[in-house]
Amino acid sequence: MDIQHVLNQPITTPSAGKPVIPNPLLPNQNQQNPQLPLPPAEQGAGNQEASGTQAPSDGALAELGEAMEEIRAGEMILDAALAREAEAAKYQKQQDRAELESTKEQNRTGSGSETADERIMNRKLEQMFYWKYDPRLSATANFSQIQNIFQELMKEILSDYKGTLQLQLMAQLDALTLNAIQQLVNSNFQTLLDFLGQYGQPSSADALINGLFEQMAERKPLPSPEGSTSFGSTGSQAQNTAQKGTGGRQMTQGIIYQRDAKARINSQYQTYVGRSEQNGTRAAEVLQRGGYLTSGKTFTLSDLKQAQTFIQYLNQTQVPIEPSKLPYTSEEYLGFSAGMSSLKAQTFIEQAGLNDGTASALKYAMGTYAQEYFLQNNQSLKQMPEYQHKSSAPGFQADSFQKIYRYVVDAYGQKQDAQSAAQAGLKRSLESFYGKQADPAYQNITRYRPDIGFFSRTPAEDLKKELINGWRAVCKDWNGFLQYAQFTKDKAVRFDYTLSRDLYLPFLMSQEESSHSGKSKKKKTLQFMLRLGILVVGIIICLFIMALFAP
Repeated sequence: MDIQHVLNQPITTPSAGKPVIPNPLLPNQNQQNPQLPLPPAEQGAGNQEASGTQAPSDGALAELGEAMEEIRAGEMILDAALAREAEAAKYQKQQDRAELESTKEQNRTGSGSETADERIMNRKLEQMFYWKYDPRLSATANFSQIQNIFQELMKEILSDYKGTLQLQLMAQLDALTLNAIQQLVNSNFQTLLDFLGQYGQPSSADALINGLFEQMAERKPLPSPEGSTSFGSTGSQAQNTAQKGTGGRQMTQGIIYQRDAKARINSQYQTYVGRSEQNGTRAAEVLQRGGYLTSGKTFTLSDLKQAQTFIQYLNQTQVPIEPSKLPYTSEEYLGFSAGMSSLKAQTFIEQAGLNDGTASALKYAMGTYAQEYFLQNNQSLKQMPEYQHKSSAPGFQADSFQKIYRYVVDAYGQKQDAQSAAQAGLKRSLESFYGKQADPAYQNITRYRPDIGFFSRTPAEDLKKELINGWRAVCKDWNGFLQYAQFTKDKAVRFDYTLSRDLYLPFLMSQEESSHSGKSKKKKTLQFMLRLGILVVGIIICLFIMALFAP
């Protein structure tokens, strides 16, 4: 109901058109009391003096009762009008008090137009806060939506605001944008996130999300200041600040204004925004001075798609070693296998053209992955009966594994050629493996028995043939990886099935050493038997002589 409209309306009574009989209880009544009509007889006689003792007629009583009813109705209407007037005065008083409080706040922080603009900007920031990933669109299309909202809001912040207020709004926008990017990454690259979470650096996931932000904004994200004028924290901290400040998925307040009926100014902002506004600090100066400007090339959506493709391949092909073959598997074989996985990762990074951020994260994770590969197989070996009840299958030696693995990785780093690194690593592995097979100290260990093949990890009659077939299997696996990654156009990265004669040398040398070792053993046995015979003959002669000279 419009209170002012009600107050301006004239008060009407049910007896409109008739004279209203005033209430004797109400003050300030200026009109005279109306006279009761005289009886007809007295009217006609012209008697000017009414008798105070004469009883009124029935008609006069009826008219008097009607007048009293009108008086009571008028009193009710007047009381209602007075109550409405009092309520209106109370409401106006509250409005005046609220306006006075608002004026005080505006005097402390700026003009009324600035207050409205800031409130509008906070409402616009909610466009980014309420952004939702659309599974019907591609990752690129969703990323474009985030980028468009970000650029539109950033343009308004840079053109319409300055000083600490500008930086605060930028930090709020950055934090909300990081949340949106995280939605996108979680929905499209969970396999990659799981791999980096298990094998990568602790900050890999944050670095990935911040990297996508840098690609979009060409700068690092600013953190939410939370009452401080220092902007030296990381973008991931800004993201955490936004999550805490928004209380899940309900935006409770803006960076400047608390989201309540009176839109009160945050006390944190009041303490220092005036000084910054007077100094005219510009966001561009802070970004340049703080080293926030970047090339925006650390991570891209294309990088993430490519890296996830490689991780999916690795999960499909790198199956655990069969338990039945674990007692026959050498440290050299484990080191060579882990080295080949790293060669695949290195070649993938080069051929896919991954940027530094993605390449560094993948290399680090692959290094941890190799160590976990060794540890898991070693733990599985310790569950085998051969390990628990016999000394023929002792645990794997980490030092022997590391020497082969590092040799393969370093060989690739020197020449940047995968096949050359693979053959060099294989040669070093065979030298160590065959050397242990020829060493009596290792021949009691199942995996170093002289008849065990390096690749097949089973007894083999023709070890030379086993070696050739093993290399062919390595080449087939490598070329299959190239086909999966769609790198087959570059023939230089393909492996040749022909086995270099140099790789036979460790095998031939081991056979020769084994042969020489056998001859040496026979010679030593003959010498021992000869010496033992001489000793026995000498003892017999001595006993015979002693018997002759006995008394």
